[in-house]
Amino acid sequence: MAYTVLARKYRPQKLSELIGQDTLVKVLTNSFKLNRIAHSFLLTGSRGIGKTSTARIIAKGLNCFASSANNLPTVDPCGECESCISITQSRHIDVIEMDAASRTGVSDVREIIDNIDYKTVYARYKVYIIDEVHMLSNSAFNALLKTLEEPPAHVKFIFATTEILKIPTTIISRCQRFDLERIDNHLINNHLSDICNKEKITFSEGALKMISNVSEGSIRDALSILDQAIIYSDGRLEANHIIEMLGLLDQNRSFKLFELIFEQKNSEMLSELEKEIKDGIDPFSILNGLMDINWKLMVSKVKKEEFYTHDLSDDNLELLQNFSKKISTAILSRCWQILLKIHDEMKYAPDILSTLQMGLLRLSFFSNSPDQDELLKILNNLKNPSEVHSNNVNNNNIEKQYGSDANLTLEKKKIEINNFEDLLLLLKKEKKIPLLVELETNFKVLSFQPGEIRFDLAPDASNELVSSLSKFLKNITNIEWDLIRLENTNAKTFSNLKEEDDIKLRKLIDQNDIVQEIKKIFPGSKIAKSSFH
Repeated sequence: MAYTVLARKYRPQKLSELIGQDTLVKVLTNSFKLNRIAHSFLLTGSRGIGKTSTARIIAKGLNCFASSANNLPTVDPCGECESCISITQSRHIDVIEMDAASRTGVSDVREIIDNIDYKTVYARYKVYIIDEVHMLSNSAFNALLKTLEEPPAHVKFIFATTEILKIPTTIISRCQRFDLERIDNHLINNHLSDICNKEKITFSEGALKMISNVSEGSIRDALSILDQAIIYSDGRLEANHIIEMLGLLDQNRSFKLFELIFEQKNSEMLSELEKEIKDGIDPFSILNGLMDINWKLMVSKVKKEEFYTHDLSDDNLELLQNFSKKISTAILSRCWQILLKIHDEMKYAPDILSTLQMGLLRLSFFSNSPDQDELLKILNNLKNPSEVHSNNVNNNNIEKQYGSDANLTLEKKKIEINNFEDLLLLLKKEKKIPLLVELETNFKVLSFQPGEIRFDLAPDASNELVSSLSKFLKNITNIEWDLIRLENTNAKTFSNLKEEDDIKLRKLIDQNDIVQEIKKIFPGSKIAKSSFH
């Protein structure tokens, strides 16, 4: 007999055998039990998660003639009657499977419409299964609309697609829609384990975990890889076989490479990278491995003790959690952005390997550097060591504290504010944006000198504006400021004055001879404020 691949051999034959689709199973089970079965179904989701298998199970349930079914549709088809067997073998005369990818036109849909009124030959229902339904043309969809809305009582439609956004909403609204989910890695892992036991294949847990990770939530992909791996390993499945066969990167090596990058051991990092390339590991797999470690470290820091993932051994999980304590969320966020940039560059680079090397060196140089605000604080502290709470802070201590998310404790500095512009700049630097916006739009300065501000307020000013400003000035300068309000209807806000200056500048530019000539050459052109500084 011809060999049957595992993906077909172990295709689910009942709803109870579907993996990871609990919502779909519950709804369909209840609808069959209550005999409230929709006339059309739409199954959506990514590849290899059971759309076509579900369509055939529904068709079998509708047409199973087992005695236990009491001549009614059943949620648990027997799989042994002639109807079930012929549907499984795709030869049932009343269950028509159509591939919309190869039959996209209105003529193909018209063929369905012309035959739809004819009664079934021997089945209970005539079932049309249209796979990749999004490939139908717009005219084909329009031709199907009326029939889909009110089909004959003996007809059921089942559509399957991976591209739900390409299907008209008029079609979607006429169907009972089910969004099939990507299957969790541990469910795939358990399924592969059961199959290996049935096939009497010796395997390691590490090998099955690797296959589950690579399959990206697709049972079919997982079974296809397992099929290939069994042949490659000669029936004795180990993790190293999967690594060799697919050119994957072992997680331990990803950890090692990430640690070398973070510790800025660039020579060792390049040597390790060259070894991995010589071992046949794909450059994109190396980068994906680093991104996976980066992601796990970030999630581990956020979730802390609650973090757990099925694709990590206990030793690697402990290693990850220990490593996450050495690195800050700011660094991990920066590393992620750089890794994404490297990934994008590698797609279009003439030499992928050199691009990867340069990218990882860049990652090493920048991964541990402080951001703008932290750098300003560090430089400030170095210039004014007497103002630092701990007088013994040196460069090495600063670097260590930065890496562990510690904050330098500074004494309050006496800051001089000589005019309103100084105040606005300081608010911007301290990121007090709501107060900054209020002062620019609703605060009219009449006079300004250190320690005293005379002002008036616009009608839209916040009730808390003055108290917020007073509090800020006290905290930042360590002195009490006199804020004196005087009514002055002629006074203008900072935004008004700025707008007037812009208008004057535009008029001045507009009067320029060169600008006038340009306007003649390009009628309708206007002077606009540039967004670049």
